[in-house]
Order: sequence, then structure tokens, then C-alpha cells
Amino acid sequence: MRPQITEEEKKLEFSSLFFKPLPEVDAKLLQEMEASPVNPARITSVHQRNDILKPGYLEVENGYAKMEDGSGCVATKVEMPGVTPEMIEWWFIWHGQQDLRYKVWCPTHHYAAHVLEKDLPRRLDKSLSLKERNWNTTDVVTEDVGAGPQKMHLSFFSPEDYGYDRELIPNAKVIVSANVKDPETGMGLVTFSHCIREIPGGIEYRSHYWQGYNIDENGKAVAVAIPEGGFPMEVMKSCAHHSLLEYTNLGIILPGLYEKYKDM
Repeated sequence: MRPQITEEEKKLEFSSLFFKPLPEVDAKLLQEMEASPVNPARITSVHQRNDILKPGYLEVENGYAKMEDGSGCVATKVEMPGVTPEMIEWWFIWHGQQDLRYKVWCPTHHYAAHVLEKDLPRRLDKSLSLKERNWNTTDVVTEDVGAGPQKMHLSFFSPEDYGYDRELIPNAKVIVSANVKDPETGMGLVTFSHCIREIPGGIEYRSHYWQGYNIDENGKAVAVAIPEGGFPMEVMKSCAHHSLLEYTNLGIILPGLYEKYKDM
């Protein structure tokens, strides 16, 4: 079921982005993904996440695997020409403040988003840097990553609180990390981390999703929701293809949105 937009949303200038055809994902990335599932020893587990911040590339940048404990691991890497690190920092402040901003990011899968009311003052606090305004705040989103629309809480961390090595953090221009929980039960579902590096002419957006894990208040990875028999491969595959699609589209729409609305 595709999300809809309201008559009021149609009046917003950027509503045309909701109706434009979604881009094709780079065939090379899809081909790399077809090699999955991969041996779990080859993909970066949540316990090895500091490896993401080391120079060079991981053995698996695009792929997914069921880990030894039954949890899921998904990795994607999308290049975004013409996008800067600051645009990404701004995006994670801006898009969560209005449903349509979230919908245009991925019109076939994104339904709604808002910032928890108690956290909105921090998001709007211009005395903080863009990256700091996101830390310790929570978005409430409704998104379909393959099993139908699901409401989720996305609670964001500073890199240090996420357990990243202080010595390695500067190797990424931007790090966006969060726990995902069920807002009704409070049960943890997944934790994800996006590590952005500059490349000639733009950025590379490297994402990891660790299904069945959250990061605790001490920066440690803890298993929270691994189903009996482990995560189905289809869950991981859906997550992987959704990530490739939404970040391919974001790379296209973000420069124009940033130019027009960066001061809002």
C-alpha cells in the first residue's frame, strides 16, 4: 500500500517530489547484493562496528547475513554525487519535523514522521551544532521495510555513546546512529549506524543495520529481539533493498532541498 498525501501537503512547494518516479538503483549495487546471503564471518557484526571507521573498505559493503546467534546484519553503500556532509546533518534535523518531508524521501515506503514533543526544543536549538541537535532525541516514524507499515521509535546517539572509539570517530565526516524500538511495548528491534565519508565530488553513505540488537546506556551491544530460528533471509533482503532505494533517492533530492530550506 503506497502512502497518500493530504490536500494541505499538496500545497507545499516540494510536494512534487512525492510524485516523481523513483530512481533506478545502480545495477552494480544490486549485483553485489545478489551475492547475499554471505558467510557471517565476512560481514561486520555489531560487536566489530569500530572496523567501519578504519581507513579503507570492509570485506562486505553491500550484503546481508544471518549471524551465528540468529541476528541479522545488513550493509549498504551508496555514493551521492553533489552531496556534502553538512547536507546529511541538516537532513536528519529537518525531515523529522513534518510527515511530507519524510514521505518524499522514499514515497513508496515512508508514511509519517515527527519528533517526540519533549525532544523538539533540542532539535530546534541553533546554539548547538547540527549533529549535536540530533543526539539524545527520538523520531516517531511509520515506515514499510518489507512487512507493511510499522510505527517505530528511532532514538539517536552521539558516536561516543554508541560505543565508537574516540580515536576513530574523526575518520567519518558524519555518523548517524540509533536504536529502533516498538513504541507500544518498548521492545528493541534493531540498531543502525550510518557512517559518511567524503569522496571526490560528493560522499559515500555507508549503512549497517543489526537486527535483533540495541546499544545500551554503556555503549555496549545487547541482544534484544532475536526470534527462534533467527531472522528470515527475506527480512534482511527487504531491508537491504529498501536502504539502497531510499539513499539513492535521497542523494538526488537532497541538494535541491538543502539549497532552498537550509535556513528553516
